[in-house]
Amino acid sequence: MKILLCLQVLFSLLYIPTRSRKPNPAEAETTAFLDNLLKDYDGRIRPEYDGPPVNVTFAMHILSLGSIVETTMDYKATVFLRQSWTDPRLKFSQFNRTMTLAPSFLDDLWVPDTFILNEKFATFHKITTDNKLIRLEPNGKILYSARITLTLSCPMNLQDFPMDEQQCAITMESYAFTTNDVRFLWQPSDPLSLDANINLPQFDIVNYTTVSCTRRYSTGDYPCLEAQFFLSRQMGYYLIQTYVPSFLIVILSWVSFWISPDASPARVALGITTVLTMTTQSSGILQSLPKVSYVKAIDVWMATCLLFVFAALIEFAVVNYWTRKQKRRAKKMQLRANFQRGVASATLTNVNYCYIGSQADISDSALNGANLKARMTKQPQEEPVDVTNLIDSVSRVVFPAFFIIFNMVYWFVFVIKAELAAKMN
Repeated sequence: MKILLCLQVLFSLLYIPTRSRKPNPAEAETTAFLDNLLKDYDGRIRPEYDGPPVNVTFAMHILSLGSIVETTMDYKATVFLRQSWTDPRLKFSQFNRTMTLAPSFLDDLWVPDTFILNEKFATFHKITTDNKLIRLEPNGKILYSARITLTLSCPMNLQDFPMDEQQCAITMESYAFTTNDVRFLWQPSDPLSLDANINLPQFDIVNYTTVSCTRRYSTGDYPCLEAQFFLSRQMGYYLIQTYVPSFLIVILSWVSFWISPDASPARVALGITTVLTMTTQSSGILQSLPKVSYVKAIDVWMATCLLFVFAALIEFAVVNYWTRKQKRRAKKMQLRANFQRGVASATLTNVNYCYIGSQADISDSALNGANLKARMTKQPQEEPVDVTNLIDSVSRVVFPAFFIIFNMVYWFVFVIKAELAAKMN
């Protein structure tokens, strides 16, 4: 009985009758208005069917732009994509104001079948709810805005890398409706805008513009719009990480010209080290670039630096060859001189100890031996030209001179070319 009594008391406390909430008159009127607005509406049919094409106006605000990858030739962007068009079936006069509606209202409307032509991957944002905006004006004009993150393809020409200018785009197109059904137009004022906080790590945004176009396929002509971005690559990173180290490595290879040719281990170690260092640096750069068939500006620089370093190693091989050749020549000359001195001495000795023959023969032999010895002592020894020191001396001047000429031509050609491209953009 006690348990039953407790349950009755608890039930009486929990069961509190609530008064039914009276709907707000404005809410009830709006709800009835929206239900009535879509009562005879068919979202499967475009506005003004069998009439003139629907004008769809676009505007785009770029929230972020970056992650430009050369190997895959793509980049990422987060945008506010805004589309507006007029649907006469949605005109109303009950309210004299623009209505902001929930994203679910979009499911019952006709919406342009816009797609991003150069899109690789795209996502709509849903945190904390769908990032979409729907506004309806009394004249039936609809504004549809959505926040989208895109991974877009961007074909690049890397012939002037890393002093190159690139042009990336966002291309929008109608998938099913041809130009007979819809027309894509950019908003007259500020169709494309960039967030003030956009800062790319390797590029400067030189300019951006909008373009209207039409694409022709076998199924018809389709309207399209394109937002173009002109990007100029920053040189700071590559100067510090590539150009300055390779420049110093080339200079380091010239130190061998001041090392004695007899110090073969030192010159060989220096030459091989610089060659391997240049090869490793060149391989590291190529890993961050696509495998293209044409020659890039960075390829010209690295190949030339590698050629200078390799030439310095070959120069030592030539010096080493001439060093060994001069040593063999000096040894032969020394043996020849010793042999000639031995012959002269033997001739005089034979004259002194030979008693067979006439006195005239002895006198002639003695005279010949004396003359030979005199010629050996009086004939000046030709000093051989030190070819090894001559090669090193010439290399000390020729290598830096040619490298300076190469730098003047290289930087003049590519820097001037980059400036001209920037002015054109």
